[in-house]
Amino acid sequence: MMIKGKSPPDGLKPITRCLLIAGICLHLATAVWFGQGSPLFRAGLAAWSCAPYLLLMLGLRRHTRCPGTFLGALAILFLDAGAFWSVFIAPRHSTAALSLLAAPFWNLFVVAPLAIGADWLLARRGLS
Repeated sequence: MMIKGKSPPDGLKPITRCLLIAGICLHLATAVWFGQGSPLFRAGLAAWSCAPYLLLMLGLRRHTRCPGTFLGALAILFLDAGAFWSVFIAPRHSTAALSLLAAPFWNLFVVAPLAIGADWLLARRGLS
């Protein structure tokens, strides 16, 4: 049902928001239940790991449609789930834990800016 003067909500926004919340929950659970080290280290690791999700949350608020943010959230969640799997479920190398530091770097400085940039470009061209 359409209310006068209001457009229907974009279908990708709620799904993207759920993906972002799932990623944040993954990292908070990792820091609380699976993390080792001092509480300060675990809090810093959780903040570092959640930063790409928070950046995409900000990007999500800016655009009416968000295919880039949706794909970025999906890519970030898959990358982080793979890092979690390789560290806690099926570790194969002694250096697997480094992926918990490297994955947020790629997410924050490569994937999230590309996703936000794609949405910006679509909005600028009038496709979003």
